[in-house]
Amino acid sequence: MMQKQRIQLAPHLRLYYRDIALGLAMATVMLAPVKASDRTPTADEKEACMGDVFRLCSSHIPDRTAITACLRSKQDRLSQQCRYVISGRDIGNKSGGSK
Repeated sequence: MMQKQRIQLAPHLRLYYRDIALGLAMATVMLAPVKASDRTPTADEKEACMGDVFRLCSSHIPDRTAITACLRSKQDRLSQQCRYVISGRDIGNKSGGSK
């Protein structure tokens, strides 16, 4: 009798555990802090750095994360406007919040 009950409960338990795992995953994603570097650049930020991206980091297009890393690594060669944008995004990371 126990074996038969176990066989009948197995599909329900799998669904139950799957639902719990899915709920935990969704809660983790929704509650994760958004870093300044993770957010999409604004139109003004894009405009400020567009020339520098093409001049210094064109090989990384279209990977936004790689472009940002490239611009950070070449901060001494950036235009004043782009340097301001990149340093602002770095400050946002250190404070743990978004701008």
